[in-house]
Amino acid sequence: MVGIKSGVLRKLIIAIVALVLLLVAYVTWCYAGAVASVQTDQKVIALTYDDGPNPPHTQALLETLGRHEVKATFFLKGQNVAAFPELVSQIAAAGHEVGNHSYHHRAMGSLDRDEMAAEVRRVNSQLNELLGYAPRLFRPPFGIQGAGLKLALEELQMTSVLASASGLDWELTDAREIADKVLADVQPGGILLLHDGHGDIDQPHAQDCRAASVAATEIIIEQLAGQ
Repeated sequence: MVGIKSGVLRKLIIAIVALVLLLVAYVTWCYAGAVASVQTDQKVIALTYDDGPNPPHTQALLETLGRHEVKATFFLKGQNVAAFPELVSQIAAAGHEVGNHSYHHRAMGSLDRDEMAAEVRRVNSQLNELLGYAPRLFRPPFGIQGAGLKLALEELQMTSVLASASGLDWELTDAREIADKVLADVQPGGILLLHDGHGDIDQPHAQDCRAASVAATEIIIEQLAGQ
């Protein structure tokens, strides 16, 4: 009996290990080609903002960035693009890079390539109509990238951009705490994630305050510029 039980247990362990390895391989494949940082010895980082545009906080952020002569990448949510097209134009006119953050900001873990491509194309079409060009960069909502999204981005020849440091500004509401969280994780070539909007809010005019993220940006820029 002991021998039989040991044999069953051994097979069960082997099966579990195989499933874990398959899962790891699948996730690794889904994120292949995604960028979370850039290899460099230079003391440079990329500032990125998600879920906008969102007045008045996007305007305040543009003023802060302009005052320090810093450029950033804004990953825009399609619902907000439709609501505030003039802000999209302001972002581009100020020389910042515009990226795609999906239309609805839903987790994109689906296996359906066509469904994922439609979500991305919708925002590309909006931005192309407003700015005269479609973005080449995409940030997956919640950082979730399934097989369908990977295949869709390959089809659209777009790059998935993740992040190496975050201010956790969807949880933290104090500018100093947000800045300290980012600064603790900064490395050369890092991609920093903050927010000027709220992805989970379907009604663009119901956005909550992002003043802390704007204030944190000032702290981050000043501290990094000193280095």
